[in-house]
Amino acid sequence: MTLRVLQSAANNKHIEAPMTWDAINQAGEEYGGPTIDYDRFAARWESDPILKQLVTRFDGHGVVIKTDAKEPKQMQGQPPKPGEVTKMAKRATDKAFK
Repeated sequence: MTLRVLQSAANNKHIEAPMTWDAINQAGEEYGGPTIDYDRFAARWESDPILKQLVTRFDGHGVVIKTDAKEPKQMQGQPPKPGEVTKMAKRATDKAFK
């Protein structure tokens, strides 16, 4: 339940939601959740498909909750060819001094 609440809050802000084990436990206290650490979480991870739907990854520091955070947009088009930027700068400089 705690992870779903945290996921909803992160989705509202469109951000990734990394949470330390301490932060998860503090949030869980409000909902009467059990104390969670890496070992307990890892043991449940294998048998609980709901956790796999809610969590992107986890490690000894905490978890990253899946959210609808947008990936940074890639630049459109192709990168300039080598030397192209230099040529454009030279043309701009030449025009400025005319």
